[in-house]
Amino acid sequence: MALRIIVLDFDGVVIESNDVKTDAFRHVFTRFPQHAEAMMAFHHEHVSLSRFAKFEHLLGLLGKNDDQSLKAEIAMDFSAIVVEKIMSVPLVTGAEDFLQKVTPILPVYLASVTPAEELSLILDQRGLTQWFRGIYGCPPWTKPSAIQDILALEAVKPEDVLLIGDSAGDQRAAQMTGVRFLARDSGLRFDIPAPLAFADLNEITQYVEKLL
Repeated sequence: MALRIIVLDFDGVVIESNDVKTDAFRHVFTRFPQHAEAMMAFHHEHVSLSRFAKFEHLLGLLGKNDDQSLKAEIAMDFSAIVVEKIMSVPLVTGAEDFLQKVTPILPVYLASVTPAEELSLILDQRGLTQWFRGIYGCPPWTKPSAIQDILALEAVKPEDVLLIGDSAGDQRAAQMTGVRFLARDSGLRFDIPAPLAFADLNEITQYVEKLL
């Protein structure tokens, strides 16, 4: 099978930002101490859900499902923490080398559960935008819908596309869309059967070069 397109997740694949997100969730959830522990458990159980889905779950626990003002306030607080802290966290080992070696050969897309506007800001400030043919954030995209859009834009078959992710959510997105999946082991859980996983982008680069 030919490999024609690569789609990368962002957090935990390009940049070591999973802990930043977890710390930001812990910060905003401590505002509601009666639900903080349950919400952190919900976060860890549903790592791949968008932040907005998690905030909606919190509003449900609070009995404030329709309080869009509170939801927006929490989201702004969360985003401010993430944008500040993510600027100083390192890239995943081998990420820069991967991008330098692979992007001249294959189109590489980015698909993340980070909101599109925030993702664009982070990529610009980290000098990463140039590497990606297309960038998809959530909202407005889900990962499966982003992959479907890439398939249509590039006019390729699902088996020609490789999604590289670090979570069960990424794994499920690949299954839903029929694309191939390769895992970066960032410490998050995967569904069974476990996918082929590598420690960093150096190892993934070597694997991708063999596919080419």
